[in-house]
Amino acid sequence: MDCKTLRHSGLDFIGKDYEEILAYYGLDKFSIKISRSRKSILENQMSYRDQKNKPSQLKNVHFSEIILNKSNNYPLVFHCSWRFNLKIDKITDNPYECIEQKNKKDLFSLDYKGNFSLSSSFNFENSKDLKRQTLHSLFGVCMKKK
Repeated sequence: MDCKTLRHSGLDFIGKDYEEILAYYGLDKFSIKISRSRKSILENQMSYRDQKNKPSQLKNVHFSEIILNKSNNYPLVFHCSWRFNLKIDKITDNPYECIEQKNKKDLFSLDYKGNFSLSSSFNFENSKDLKRQTLHSLFGVCMKKK
C-alpha cells in the first residue's frame, strides 16, 4: 500500500519547515506491507468455525506484522494486533494497532479504509542549551498499489 501524510500534530513549533522535516525522515510518502490481511484472517477463522472439533481455535485477537518502508528506504517493523471476533465483528471493524519493534516507542494505527496515524518522537535542538524530545503524530491515508 502507498501512504501519504496529510496532516500532523506537534510539529508547528518548529516553524514552516515541517514538510521538509517529514521528507527528511521519509514520512511524507511511504509504503507499507501487511503480513496478514483482514480477509486472510477472516477466512482462517471461518475454516476453524466449520471444523466442529476445533472451536477453541477461534480467536478474538489476531497478530500480524506491518513493514513501513520510508521514502528514504529505511524500514520500520511494527508488530500489530487486530481485535476481531467472528461472531460479533465485521471485517471493517477495529483498526490494526501496532508498536515499532526496535525501540518500542512508535505507534501505528491503520483502519479498514486505509486511514493511518503514526505517533513517535525525535530529539530536537534549537540552541546549544535547549534539547528536548518532540512528540508528534502524523495522519494520512494508505491506498492499495495499482
